[in-house]
Amino acid sequence: MKNETLYMNNQQLILDADCKKEDVIVLLKGKGENSVQLNGNTVLTGTTGYRKIRFTKEHFCLLNDSTLSFYTLKGELVSQCDIGEDVFELFPYRQGVLCIYGDEGAFGEKLGENRLNYAVPLHKPESFYDIAVQHNLLYDFLFARYKPYACIGWATDELFFLNEQLGREKTLKFPFDPGNTIAFALTYEYGVFLERKRIWLWEFEKTNKFYEYPGDYSYKTRAIFNRHEYLFLTVLDHELKVFKPVLTVDSQAAK
Repeated sequence: MKNETLYMNNQQLILDADCKKEDVIVLLKGKGENSVQLNGNTVLTGTTGYRKIRFTKEHFCLLNDSTLSFYTLKGELVSQCDIGEDVFELFPYRQGVLCIYGDEGAFGEKLGENRLNYAVPLHKPESFYDIAVQHNLLYDFLFARYKPYACIGWATDELFFLNEQLGREKTLKFPFDPGNTIAFALTYEYGVFLERKRIWLWEFEKTNKFYEYPGDYSYKTRAIFNRHEYLFLTVLDHELKVFKPVLTVDSQAAK
């Protein structure tokens, strides 16, 4: 496994982080305030309550409860919008982000109201509910960047390859159960699917062979959604680690 520590802060707690090419942005918890550092420099200090930070194409965004705020890379507020509660993930898409939602449970007051929305600076969020229904995407679903996008269909155990408009171009059936996947990334050589205690390597483009290896991955691990040398990042209390598997295909691990 090739890994690297991109950022450390022994004084403040890291709430979330993101990376894009050579840039690293970090959301920190201070005494009575949150702050944002870009490449080690503080660009924004504000109130507490923020929990997610993501790069967009030209900006970065912060999530506080149901409020999504877009900022310039200098920390200047561009716009804010309400994207609803129970946001599971923010995935960079076009000029903004796709808002993916979690499972509110049987007693969720707004169950099914939000599945997939698109938020972009200076505009109201746009519902992509029909797209979610078309692909039978319910909640907590995972996207990855690949020619240009891919998504796991939990209901059918399939890997969906999507075009720029999120229409389905191709579908592949998983040769293993992806139900415990906490993060995944695709390269031109293989797909990497992380579970808590193992990693799957799938040669989906060529041989369709797949390989199982032991591992130990945190639920704070996710795929890096932007172009980057590494595939995954893990946000720890005081450091940000990135990694990618450097695997020698082992015939004993083949399925």
